[in-house]
Amino acid sequence: MVKPVKVGDMTTIKLENIAYGGDVVGRKDDFAIFVTGGVPGEVVKIKVTEVKRNYGRGKVVDVVAPVEERIDSECPKYDLCGGCQMQHIDYTAQLNYKQQMVEDAIERIAKLDDIKINQVKGMENPYLYRNKAQFPLGVEDEEVITGFYAAGSHKLIKVKDCQIQHPVINRIVDRAVKLIEDYNLSIYNEEIHQGLLRHLVVRVGVCTNQAMLVLVTKDEKFVKGQEIAHKLLEEVPELISVYQNVNPEQTNVVLGDKTALLAGQEYILDYIGPIKYQISPLSFFQVNSLQTKVLYDQVLEYAKLTGEEKVLDAYCGLGSISLYLANQAQEVYGIEVVPEAIEQAKENAKLNDINNCQFAVGKVKDVLPQLKNQFSPEVIVVDPPRKGCHEEVLEAFAKIKPQRIVYVSCKPTSLARDLKRLKDLGYYTEEIQPVDMFPQTYHIENVALIKKK
Repeated sequence: MVKPVKVGDMTTIKLENIAYGGDVVGRKDDFAIFVTGGVPGEVVKIKVTEVKRNYGRGKVVDVVAPVEERIDSECPKYDLCGGCQMQHIDYTAQLNYKQQMVEDAIERIAKLDDIKINQVKGMENPYLYRNKAQFPLGVEDEEVITGFYAAGSHKLIKVKDCQIQHPVINRIVDRAVKLIEDYNLSIYNEEIHQGLLRHLVVRVGVCTNQAMLVLVTKDEKFVKGQEIAHKLLEEVPELISVYQNVNPEQTNVVLGDKTALLAGQEYILDYIGPIKYQISPLSFFQVNSLQTKVLYDQVLEYAKLTGEEKVLDAYCGLGSISLYLANQAQEVYGIEVVPEAIEQAKENAKLNDINNCQFAVGKVKDVLPQLKNQFSPEVIVVDPPRKGCHEEVLEAFAKIKPQRIVYVSCKPTSLARDLKRLKDLGYYTEEIQPVDMFPQTYHIENVALIKKK
């Protein structure tokens, strides 16, 4: 097949539909081209960046005929930084396009056309919402910089005030970079695997205004670490905890296995609704605290708890959903493979005086068969990783025979695949509620209500 374009070509096309990932599909002589930075309906001039057997990729060079959904982005580095994909699209339109992504995945992959998919629940203010950020460090013109990588690369784009991060995060990073320069600390170079400081990781309790900074270093030896940590605590009132994390590996993974407190408290606190959570450096906690309440309220609505039900929380993490449901359930049993997360779940239960939650360490597919005879839940809540549930997990769910499964998903395509499998196992999906946890990006969270046939 002769391709109508080659890498480097400039061509003009009309854009059609938005794809999961944020790119918009246009066509050149029926050859699909996925375009970064476009909006459905507009005519754009693009530069072709990649050509595969069945599709190509391109980037907008000029908007020939814009649509009204296109807006000027809030961030001056938006075109360079890979953190956001949809800041050039009006927020109401973003929500509509995200719903389209969900509908497309359910129809194309699950091949289910009888599911009610509700309008996406968005944010009143779709900026400054992230409570956690991981900033790689670099050097540019002999100056220490931090920011985010350009899309698909390890080229560091200097970003001083990220528009989707909590303002306290931006302030802590700015002050930390100044101290790093004052102390003349070496910055890690991944090409030669040399240098001390690799990343800055910041977490903020949105409801408590407490913040934590993790200084990720290549080496364990950090002579001025405690001194710098105490200075940061003095200079940033919201900052109450500073850690060092050691990552000596040549890897793209940000955090290593060893973490030590340099100054301040061991954890910060945040609330989701009435439930209080301790958050440590390695805790998994949803990055949008305000929308997490919207998400968990939706889980609660679909669970339809009366106080008599036993609930299984698969992939429970630090127990955030378990504890949110506990006051309306008879008993909640959480499973998580990370031992540290289970310890935090138990601590969070004590923190909230919740006594009807049990937690077990292990893989869900291994623990479930052991529970079958001692714990028979009417409701299962599952919030798996992006890749979705292992097939053995779904089969184990079906053997337990709960009345309802409430499935929380951060990836429409893996959700669609698992809903199709659950249908084969005797369960039907009644309704899906998308929740926008990540405005300005292509990501979309979903809560699905699944019932036994």
